[in-house]
Amino acid sequence: MRLIIYTLLATFFVSCASSPPRNTRNACNILYEKDEWTRPLRNAAKKWNIPKHTILSIINHESGFVADAKPPRHSILGMSFIGRRISSAYGYPQALDGTWADYQRSTGNWSAKRSNFKDAVDFVGWYLNRSVKRLGISRRNAYHLYLAYHQGDAGFKKRSYASKPRIKRYARKVQSTAVNYRNQINSCSRYL
Repeated sequence: MRLIIYTLLATFFVSCASSPPRNTRNACNILYEKDEWTRPLRNAAKKWNIPKHTILSIINHESGFVADAKPPRHSILGMSFIGRRISSAYGYPQALDGTWADYQRSTGNWSAKRSNFKDAVDFVGWYLNRSVKRLGISRRNAYHLYLAYHQGDAGFKKRSYASKPRIKRYARKVQSTAVNYRNQINSCSRYL
């Protein structure tokens, strides 16, 4: 009997977990399917003056819209399921522990969680706005904003990405997705 109860409870809790949108290539489909994401995305974009499409693109490329996304573990003796993770990145924004603590301190949002979409979009907006102010990056330049997001402000200043073609390629993907999302969002009048 206990086994049945535990199985039912486990099934219930798994079914309550937020799943990523089915079609992550289309911003309108994402926002239609995840209607509860629309207002937090709109609010974060307005609050931090960062385009909605850029925020969505970064979250898509960082976590694939998986609420509890984590980086892989270091490989030990050819096994990657044991050992420490390669970083403390977590959640929708793949924010590191220290950067997340900076966000909480700066905004006073101590209850914020990286696995909460509303908090995640606010974090991405906050971070990108901070990079705009510190580094002089255009709010419309998703390529450079992503490089600053990934490498950190200090890494961006030092141009640490210059010797990392893989990161630059990835930033171009983020830029391309942001452009697609912008065009798609502009075509769904509900999200203007």
